[in-house]
Amino acid sequence: MVIATQASTGIPSLSSLNSTDINLETLKLPHGLIDSLMNGVLILTIQRELVYANDAAWRVLRQFNPVKPRENQVPQEIWHICQYLIHSRQMFPRQHWFMESEISTDETTALHIRARWFQVETIADPCLLLMLEDRYEVLKSWAVEEAKRYRLTPREKEAWLLHRANYTYKEIATELRITPNTVKKHMQSIHAKQKEAFGYKI
Repeated sequence: MVIATQASTGIPSLSSLNSTDINLETLKLPHGLIDSLMNGVLILTIQRELVYANDAAWRVLRQFNPVKPRENQVPQEIWHICQYLIHSRQMFPRQHWFMESEISTDETTALHIRARWFQVETIADPCLLLMLEDRYEVLKSWAVEEAKRYRLTPREKEAWLLHRANYTYKEIATELRITPNTVKKHMQSIHAKQKEAFGYKI
């Protein structure tokens, strides 16, 4: 589903995109974007040409085509959101819009995409700025941090990562080649350590 939102501000600008090793202070990126650089950042022309991609964005693109990831190739699933944004500009040329959408390609790829217009001074036409958040990677990062905080054993950590990825006890048991009862014991131990970490009496 694509959600369109009218923006109240003008199109942000970028002075140069000649190198992938860019000083973030010179970019003048939109508010909140620097905080999201752990996620994917793509800048495209309206002709679907790739202007810029950070490392996280390349990882996302490789998920769509892991066998032969080609440079400057934007998957149709992502370009579809861009087309909505381009269409909105054609219909309302004096207004600026944000687009948001969720994409799930398989059990390991769930993307939240935000798209908006972005002006690059070296390119005549406004470009498209896309911020890609891999929801599963975010959950995995949280789970890894929680495993450290709760001082989980290696096996408990494996069970917790799968649990945070919404696996059922039966699915966790199958994945780890253990019994569902063993999974239940791991989860009981994890919840006890979780309470202890937050200072609850057990």
